[in-house]
Amino acid sequence: MAKTLKELGVEVELISGNGTIIKYSQLNLKTFPFKPREKFPDFGNRFRKLLERLSFLKSSKLYLENSFFDVLLIFKPFDFVATYFVKKRNPKCLTVFISGGEDFWHFDRFFLKSVDLVISVSKENARLLKKRYRKEAIIIPNGVDVNKFKPYKEERKRLRENFKIEEKKVLLSVGRIVGWKGYQLVIKALKNLPSEYVYVLIGDGPYLKDLKLLAKSLGVEKRVFFLGAKEHNELPRFYSIGDVFVQPSVGHEAFGITVIEAMACGLPVVGSTSGGIKELIEDGFNGFLFEKGNLKDLTEKIQTVFKCKNIFKNNPRRFVKENYSWQILGKRLLNTLEERIREKR
Repeated sequence: MAKTLKELGVEVELISGNGTIIKYSQLNLKTFPFKPREKFPDFGNRFRKLLERLSFLKSSKLYLENSFFDVLLIFKPFDFVATYFVKKRNPKCLTVFISGGEDFWHFDRFFLKSVDLVISVSKENARLLKKRYRKEAIIIPNGVDVNKFKPYKEERKRLRENFKIEEKKVLLSVGRIVGWKGYQLVIKALKNLPSEYVYVLIGDGPYLKDLKLLAKSLGVEKRVFFLGAKEHNELPRFYSIGDVFVQPSVGHEAFGITVIEAMACGLPVVGSTSGGIKELIEDGFNGFLFEKGNLKDLTEKIQTVFKCKNIFKNNPRRFVKENYSWQILGKRLLNTLEERIREKR
């Protein structure tokens, strides 16, 4: 998003915590120290997240108050407090909350008063926001760089040869390995699918050991490839290893960025009816939806998508280029911000 806004002529500054520094070409990056959540008493994950963000605000508050931005974008309710202090010093600043999840906390409604505009990444997420805050959100979904996320035929050939799966039917998932992502369902489905089906899982997380044990207990460990986490700039080439992307989330998925990344790389998607995922998949056009948590339905949809694979052709990538490219969404976001700025003045 920041890179696209910069390309559209906007002066962009990223404000983040100290840590691993990501190099952004032509973007200003300002970092401040913070106290990691693990160092706070464990009264729940959201409590720790809030205190972590407040420790960041403590070190960045003076800078935020004196920068006099035209627009301040925040992405978590934990940062509502920051908008309060910015508005107090600079009432003309347009404060915008872009929501892609459910990280609500006890007093967030009070601080939402300092937010001028709420943007949601999906209709499902907008519904949750309205229920929580009684405030309508403008829907501007997440986007993908279609010049970066695209099919890589040579890389596909190399990777599949490397893992000796050239002739296999390759299911692929990418994401943080936690229970609610539902990857266990795909491993269970593999047990009921012919041996030509294999599963490649890219990511890391606390549920990895459980998945490995599950694969072994079902006797499919040789058909599951755990490739670990990859840098974001490596992902486009690794998407190319798959035939079909599977997003089996059993918890709430506000949007599903990996779904559109996979489609941009030319893969049809089998996804659960969780949250915003169902807004991205059109049955028979760019993939198939299956009932969340339903193993039988997932297994059937995986087989169906391979039977129909030739029908999809270029549909997944075209769908993303026309609806979810940052080039399109960046302009929509900029137009929305400029319109609200004019209204405020």
